[in-house]
Amino acid sequence: MSVKETDKIDAIGVEESTNTLVLLVSDPFQWKIQEYEHLKAFQTKINNYVHFIESGQYRTKYPDRSFDSFRIEAVFKYRWSDAGESFFSAGKKQLAERGIDFSYKLKEVQQ
Repeated sequence: MSVKETDKIDAIGVEESTNTLVLLVSDPFQWKIQEYEHLKAFQTKINNYVHFIESGQYRTKYPDRSFDSFRIEAVFKYRWSDAGESFFSAGKKQLAERGIDFSYKLKEVQQ
């Protein structure tokens, strides 16, 4: 799955040490091509993740568990654009206001 499949959760898991529900966004696409569409898809995906958290849909997978916090992590194969950086920075602040942490990073390449 990837950022372009906006109606799907790419991966979900629990960080046991902090009792945090973590939702992963996987982004294998380059930013130089169709940047606007890329950002639009990412925004839709994040909005769907927020709805998944705020509506309690995660309880389907974890029915007997409550979480101390929530985090959305985006992992990129390619470096994002300047517009992407602005978007993620603003999004991080907006998500924090809703009690959701947001992080983003380049995928580590193993050799």
